[in-house]
Amino acid sequence: MDRLVSGRFYDIMSLRLIAALEDMGVTESIVGRRRRTFLQHESAWSAANKLRGGNFVSYHFGSMTEGTTTPGMGSDIDTLHCDDDVNIMSGWPEWERGRHNLLMVKHETCSPQHYRLQEARRDLPLPLTQPYDEYCVTDDDGNFYRNNKKFGHIVRQSNAGDNLPYLQTGPSHSFSEMYDFVYAYKCRTLPAECDSWFTRSRPAKWPTPEMLQIARELGCFLIPDGHCFSEHSSVEWRISPSVIERHLMFSMEIIHIQCYVTLKLLKKDIINPYLNGNGKLTSFHCKTALFYAREQLLPEMWTYDHLFDCIIYCLTLLRDWTTSGHCPHYIMDEVNLFDGKLNSEQRDRLHTILTIIIDTHLAPLAFVETDNLGVRLLHNVYTVAIWDMTPRRAVHQGITGFLSVYGNHKIMKQVLLILDGTAELSPDEMCLYLHSLITQLPLQQLHRHRSEQALYKLDAVNREYIIRYLQQHLATTAASICLQQDIHIGSRIRSWYCTVRR
Repeated sequence: MDRLVSGRFYDIMSLRLIAALEDMGVTESIVGRRRRTFLQHESAWSAANKLRGGNFVSYHFGSMTEGTTTPGMGSDIDTLHCDDDVNIMSGWPEWERGRHNLLMVKHETCSPQHYRLQEARRDLPLPLTQPYDEYCVTDDDGNFYRNNKKFGHIVRQSNAGDNLPYLQTGPSHSFSEMYDFVYAYKCRTLPAECDSWFTRSRPAKWPTPEMLQIARELGCFLIPDGHCFSEHSSVEWRISPSVIERHLMFSMEIIHIQCYVTLKLLKKDIINPYLNGNGKLTSFHCKTALFYAREQLLPEMWTYDHLFDCIIYCLTLLRDWTTSGHCPHYIMDEVNLFDGKLNSEQRDRLHTILTIIIDTHLAPLAFVETDNLGVRLLHNVYTVAIWDMTPRRAVHQGITGFLSVYGNHKIMKQVLLILDGTAELSPDEMCLYLHSLITQLPLQQLHRHRSEQALYKLDAVNREYIIRYLQQHLATTAASICLQQDIHIGSRIRSWYCTVRR
């Protein structure tokens, strides 16, 4: 009987929690809108960068792109810029003449998630014997490795030149707390640390074989971030399968997203305040618990009336990891995500607060202040009016309004950066330049993997968007030349205007 009563209580509270989360904007439509906005900006940035002759490809990661946030969380925007000028080799057969080649080396001092990058000659597939800049550093054996401080130095100097502040958090560099920028290199293939992930048993049959095959092809990045306990951290580069993790998050249904958002709200308002600066539970710890829960819980558990059960399962995983002292990375399980975040004493304290939350059947949710979650839960319980609570419609309008303004602003910014190249040109030269860009853009192959089919549609939309604005400037410039030279404005110029107005 007690089990039946407990189950019924969980069912009711699950539905009330879902209603509160939907009030806060954690709905399928809002999540989809967030993803489209930031993936569209990612696509536009990469296209514009290529047109300006750059060799960086941009990726958006994190909660804003995944749609796993709410207005009150104050989530930042995580962007990774990948330098395609550098060829990362897993072996010497991958060396390419004339390029900056770096060989991944698993040095004896490296942790499971880290590598050194050995410098190679550009004329022969051999190790470099003489440094060519200050970021080539040597070890006791005379081998030259790539120092991981270069990107930080460049961003610091750039911000200083633009009279902007410089903020650093781990491998990210920025001018504002709203943005995190990480610079990285792309690996050709996944390293051996990821092999076991593809072969382990999965009770819930997730990820599917098709998803695993896509994950193999997506690859990973090398982030300029040494291990927190290493004496040689300045020459270590961390493996980051963030593009695979994004792929996994995009496969999640709304019930999984709502579970993850709840974990993050508990982390923000209950768990970390209890730790009081003595260690820190991160969103990535919560995401790792979600991944393992998704892999282990059968699909029939992921239903609206079982949301409480799924949240408690994730919290129990986190508590078990505090007991063992090892929080396994989802894709590289030898990596301990507690390293540098929580020591033994701090894990004990985390264990205590997780136990309280689990044993009280998630009662601390009533004390979550972010987006008035606790108030919304009480409102759903007692069906009384709470006048200081923002209605669902207003919350949703605020989110979509922000996304619309942000998305259009960012795409227009890329168009203006492209047009910066016309500033010093004569009208005739501007016409030729714009015409050449319009001709190139539809053929521009962004660095999309064939598995990212949904993103190709966004690429096509962005190409059309950019083309229309370029054609507007081309038509205006050409028409001005015709008027200046008293020449009839031909049908071709008029057709460019018609294209813009569609």
